[in-house]
Amino acid sequence: MQIVAIVGSKGGTGKSTLAHALAFGATLRQAIGVMVHTDQRPPVACTGRPYGYIDGRTPERLVQVLEDAARHEGLLVIDGGGNRPAFDHVIAQAADLVLVPATLNAEDIRLALQDLERLPEAKAIFNRWPVNTFTQAVALRYEARLPQDRYLGRLIEVGGVRTFLEDATPWQTPPTKVNNFARVLYGLVCSALR
Repeated sequence: MQIVAIVGSKGGTGKSTLAHALAFGATLRQAIGVMVHTDQRPPVACTGRPYGYIDGRTPERLVQVLEDAARHEGLLVIDGGGNRPAFDHVIAQAADLVLVPATLNAEDIRLALQDLERLPEAKAIFNRWPVNTFTQAVALRYEARLPQDRYLGRLIEVGGVRTFLEDATPWQTPPTKVNNFARVLYGLVCSALR
């Protein structure tokens, strides 16, 4: 499996949502997608979802998951939630691609730049790119601060992506706009992994 770690020292940038969406996006493209929960918060119920889910909150379990990944096909997505810089560094070492999400917020951009400096293999991704033209003008100024050689791209703001973080049994397939969000994210990641 190829391993993607989604990390960052700023909470609320969408690390967990992106991890679920990326694993789901793999399944929409007929690939195997597995999401690993490492955040110390309790995980959501993932029963019935088309992507795999692994609880990797203990170091022993996470090491086992990473060792097992080498023997399988597909995409393993590590949710580096919890804002733990030392932990981010460790999982970045094991990953084929490291993503640092940022949103339309001066603090997000500042901390994303610090994370990129601390994790030289990481790439920034702008999460929740605004659809409003006025707000896009502001977003362009923030985006310009991200180093272009370390920038994966933008993900348009889509209502409903937080459904990935809700306990829903049985699993309900998300609306088309959320499916498309997951497909776009998976496409950006596949391009970066090539």
